[in-house]
Amino acid sequence: MIAKPRTKPISLLKLEALLKRLPEVHPKYSLIKSDYAKQKAGYLGEKFLEYPLSCLPGKDYLIFNDLRLLNGKHFFQMDVLLLTPFFISILEVKNISGSIFFNSLFKQIIRTIEGKEEGFADPVAQVKRQAEHLRDWLERYGFPALPIVPLVVIANERTVIKLDPRDKITPNFVIPSSDIISNMRFYDKKFTSPFLTPRQVKKLYSRLIADHTPVEMDIFQRYALQKTDLIKGVQCPGCLSFPMNRVHGNWKCLRCSHVSQDAHNQALKDYALLIKTSITNKEARDFLGSISSDTAKRILQQTCKVSEGNNKGKLYFIPVDKV
Repeated sequence: MIAKPRTKPISLLKLEALLKRLPEVHPKYSLIKSDYAKQKAGYLGEKFLEYPLSCLPGKDYLIFNDLRLLNGKHFFQMDVLLLTPFFISILEVKNISGSIFFNSLFKQIIRTIEGKEEGFADPVAQVKRQAEHLRDWLERYGFPALPIVPLVVIANERTVIKLDPRDKITPNFVIPSSDIISNMRFYDKKFTSPFLTPRQVKKLYSRLIADHTPVEMDIFQRYALQKTDLIKGVQCPGCLSFPMNRVHGNWKCLRCSHVSQDAHNQALKDYALLIKTSITNKEARDFLGSISSDTAKRILQQTCKVSEGNNKGKLYFIPVDKV
């Protein structure tokens, strides 16, 4: 059973909005585009596991996606946590194309693609640290010391996995995504005595959900950007150019003449992701383009169902998940 569904990370949504509204000639554009590509690959790799994980026995497994917990002073994040009364498994998902070699001596993996080599941090060491953090977290809340199985899952089925034949440890922690079910069956047979009662499982489920803390990212601070770096206006959903003009209650693209009734919705979502989730009439007029105060008021009233204040200081709250 899926206890915590996977949703698109807010950091990925922010990067998507930023790439749309940052000129390609901006000195930070290529760095941001590279970061976005890495995050998107990771997210797609984790999404790819939804099918094999759906084949697990629903009554025995609770599946937590993208779980971030506080262990004392530090946060630790797990791509997937599988909870059963008998054991816990942490899955660190890697979606890396090409050929990857696990170098246990230098604690890294080396990816080779199109004749070029690139180094990555060792995911085996990473998932082992997550297991240690989780053990401490369980002890902190007084839960029994369940067996914890840390695994690195290679999501891309075309990835060539290479291991040092002298390394007898790493192979126990690295599996292709197609082996998830067989591995869980192995541990089902290995751990036959329950460590948790049904009541303790329910309590642990509630505690994991309550303690989950999504990561917060100030996009401007991270990339040393200013709000003036952003392209303002409503983006055309047809040709993706800026800006669209407000004409007779619709938005019309200056380049391709595409007409849209609600293209402002995405612009407001971009504003919420990049700047803040509340907006005034004046701020809306400045960000959306040359529209009247009455037009801005109608748009905000239709889009933002929650507001506070009156007159010029009235704040409208943009529903990011629904816009």
